[in-house]
Amino acid sequence: MNDIGISFNLDNNAFRGRIVRLDNVMREIFSRSQYPDNVAAAISETAALGTLIASLMKFDGIFTLQLQGTGPISVLVADVTSAGKVRATAKYDADAIAAAQALRKTEGEIEPTPHWLGNGNLIFTVDQGKNTELYQGMVDLKGKNLEECALRYFKNSEQIDTYLHLYLDKDGDVWKSAGILIQKMPQKGGNAGTDDDDSLNELWNENKMLTDTLKAEEIFNLDLKEVLFRLFHEHQVRVNGEREYTFGCRCNREKLQHTLSSMKPEDIEDMVENGKITATCNFCGQVYSFDKGELLKH
Repeated sequence: MNDIGISFNLDNNAFRGRIVRLDNVMREIFSRSQYPDNVAAAISETAALGTLIASLMKFDGIFTLQLQGTGPISVLVADVTSAGKVRATAKYDADAIAAAQALRKTEGEIEPTPHWLGNGNLIFTVDQGKNTELYQGMVDLKGKNLEECALRYFKNSEQIDTYLHLYLDKDGDVWKSAGILIQKMPQKGGNAGTDDDDSLNELWNENKMLTDTLKAEEIFNLDLKEVLFRLFHEHQVRVNGEREYTFGCRCNREKLQHTLSSMKPEDIEDMVENGKITATCNFCGQVYSFDKGELLKH
């Protein structure tokens, strides 16, 4: 499978991990909308990170990772449903991106995602539907790359020792993404500074160093179970689950009609062109058309 996530444990369950790869999902996203390379890379990276974090959680609904900033890319969104449907998109100013790269003489280079967002926040939300409370976490976008931003969240908000890497690859005009994450599991009992703690920290550092050795060509071209065995065969790696991911958009005409109908009549009038109001889904590119009367009569 090309779009897959695998959960695993290490060292007799002292650590847990996730590894994901998104290939056809990204191909589907980019077949529906065209993006400048830096935007496409940022979307791909956001989708991989969102899928990794979502795979850590038990939920029945929608996990959404959103990055908001003041830069040329103002919004990045990726969401993952509990059924494994993934979608992602961005809001950006193409002229500002081109101007910035011309000024810095970095045309053709892929620059780190946080660089394009500027000052802002990384936000994730778990929505399990009606009659449930939203679960939300947030951290500011401080870090030289998206990995560092995510690790700051885990350190400051979850207080869980976490280590991760994200990977990008471009196959022709299509971007692919992947990621790997490991976490130290809470230990029951014991006192800080014991020999057991020292041994656990040594194992943790070994696993981080092994994670650092994983190359993009391996995660994109090898079976992910083989990747895990190559990396962690000396650390009792045990696969305990896998999930296939597919592209999926939740937009529909009825939901959009309800949203537009809730607008002020004068705002609806301003949107009319040739007697019609059209709207395009940012995620899948589906175009919806309404007669003015369909919206004003509600």
